[in-house]
Amino acid sequence: HNSFTMPIKTENSPLLGLRFVGQSPESLETHCRHNHDVSCHSTLMRARSIFWTVFIVSTCLTSVYVLGTTFSQSSHYTQLSRFAGIEDLDYVDNSSDFAGGFVETVAQNIRRDQKKESTNKSPYSQVQTLSFQIYTGGAPAFIPDETTGKLKHNHECRGLNSYGLPEDSDSLQCYLGLEDSAKDVQHRLGIMTDAVNRAYDVSNKDPSVLKIFLAPEFFFRGKDGAFAFASEESEEANGACSDICHILKGLENIAAQKRFEHWLFLFGTVIGSEALPKEDTYDYQFYNFAPLFKGFDPAISKRVGKNFLVPKRYVSNIDFLTPLRHLTNRTIAMELLDDVDLSVERTLMNPHANNHKKYDNQMWAKYKDELTELGYNMIEYGWFYMDEIAFSVEICLDHLVHRALMTYNADIVTGSKTLVPSSSNDSVEWRGIPKSQAQISLVSSAGMDITVASLALANGGHIFLQDGMEGDVPAHSRFGEDECQPNEYEFLGGSQSVKRTAVISATDVTFEYEMSNNYDDHEIYPEDGGRHWKDVLKGVFSREAYKPKLTVYDLVNITLV
Repeated sequence: HNSFTMPIKTENSPLLGLRFVGQSPESLETHCRHNHDVSCHSTLMRARSIFWTVFIVSTCLTSVYVLGTTFSQSSHYTQLSRFAGIEDLDYVDNSSDFAGGFVETVAQNIRRDQKKESTNKSPYSQVQTLSFQIYTGGAPAFIPDETTGKLKHNHECRGLNSYGLPEDSDSLQCYLGLEDSAKDVQHRLGIMTDAVNRAYDVSNKDPSVLKIFLAPEFFFRGKDGAFAFASEESEEANGACSDICHILKGLENIAAQKRFEHWLFLFGTVIGSEALPKEDTYDYQFYNFAPLFKGFDPAISKRVGKNFLVPKRYVSNIDFLTPLRHLTNRTIAMELLDDVDLSVERTLMNPHANNHKKYDNQMWAKYKDELTELGYNMIEYGWFYMDEIAFSVEICLDHLVHRALMTYNADIVTGSKTLVPSSSNDSVEWRGIPKSQAQISLVSSAGMDITVASLALANGGHIFLQDGMEGDVPAHSRFGEDECQPNEYEFLGGSQSVKRTAVISATDVTFEYEMSNNYDDHEIYPEDGGRHWKDVLKGVFSREAYKPKLTVYDLVNITLV
């Protein structure tokens, strides 16, 4: 038995090649063939295997090196064009012959994807939020006397017969509103117009900045707790639209102006009711929805894709007052109030107190096609796109119970088949819920704060909230003060703006939150303006709370997805 050994060593070369020391592979092969040496043949096979293995690995590593060099030499390839915001991908470095074809194929695919994405770019790169802070809750039935300090009857509530008790309080309140509901609607529209005009005056005029006007929940509600939906027979008989119809038309007129073509308006919410037959379990059906409008220039643009309705799903325990006639103990109220006449009381029942936990949104589904014909699109799942920006939108309690986030999660596990409206260029199409979640989230509320567990934001996305109860509370945050959630942030204040950023490291996965304090407050009714704010609000909003104002945030970048 003859043994044959051949030392090998590697050299430093681009291909990590093998060099046989003392003999060439040909002489070794000849030796093995002539001597029929099994050991020799085994050595030869091992050498060939090592050679081809190293050659293949070397080729792959070289390809990666060339591709890496090519991509680094041109920012066109950085992050595969998704985040670079580039316009031209014509540059391809084919310095490596064997990799050039592959690189060109990659470049062609990127060009194709970029061409598709470039047609879908939003015209907006930044957003400015202008929040309308006004108290939209019930007026207190009793207020302290400035002289004696004792409670006295609030003059705002006298003669309205609209008293009730919030479920979360033992302080009697009343709904405010004018006896003539048509005048009430016009009065509220006038106040909204004042706020919008003031917002325009102090807004950024750059067309690449999307301006978002945000008003609180319950801005439109009548003195009985809601505006009534007129029956079809009533509308046909009167030949005119109902109070809610006038509200929507008035808001349409605000948005349909050239100066607002780069604005998005969330005009608070409208509380509506519809009488039902007496044999029904409930006397009324209840609706709470937010009118959402995109501003446009009517001279050059259509109204298509500009008008939306956002129904609220869940009834909160503070959405309605429980009327006096339904209170088990109304002795104190009857003793203190000298103007209560239960025989003429028309205050709506409290649906939540009667175990009515959801709004009657079946109507929206029933009349969805009819609403579309009238130029309105439904945002029934809390998600929509506007000019290629992904939004979520929630109303008060819907935010606390994670409605947008639940919809997102449910859509994922059911195959991502849910379609939501997408508006741009005077058209509306239906698209899937964004996989990267919302670039911007909006919340209109009355008694709600931004809740960390409810956020459905893209990385670097922002959420904006405007509340109708805490407008006199400056925006602030705290951490770890809630015993039930010691490791959570809490955000408070009448107007709130929060950015969320994802952080992934080798040792942790978390989210970071940044609450913005970069804002300026502006008076809507300045002292030298000729109109006093209490005179303007008289009859429709309580003047015993706080003075309305406009909170204008600094510009923030719209995160890219």
